Amino acid sequence: MKSKDFNGRFHNYLLSAFLLMGVIFITSFGCSNAAANKEKAAVEEGGQWFKSYCVMCHGEKADGKGNMASMLNTPPLNLTTIAKRRNGVFPDAEIAKIIAGIENVPGHSTGDMPIWWETFKKSENITDDKVLQEKIDHIVAYLKTIQQ
Repeated sequence: MKSKDFNGRFHNYLLSAFLLMGVIFITSFGCSNAAANKEKAAVEEGGQWFKSYCVMCHGEKADGKGNMASMLNTPPLNLTTIAKRRNGVFPDAEIAKIIAGIENVPGHSTGDMPIWWETFKKSENITDDKVLQEKIDHIVAYLKTIQQ
């Protein structure tokens, strides 16, 4: 009789363990799916911001061939080769600082590239620095997806 009790309890433990693993798997899949959706939305929004503010200089393809490029003192960079120029590494934080106007790059100190942090603040009437940073981070997320 003891072996039947043991087998019954073992079966219940085994069943409970499988159910728990199933719940964990489904929950983790749902969380990763939500994170993927959030990232996709950030990239899409960043692409819209890029089209609204960056295309005129950097071009539709972000290749530095925008309509205004020939009028600038320093030609805009090809933004699709940022990672390639850095041995395959895309420097998210550095690119965010450049867009915000915190860090200069050659040619941008000439005043050709607007300080987007201030521009977004005024043109979009954004007063919350967290919202401004999020917008810039979304542009960075978009740029990261168009690397060659």
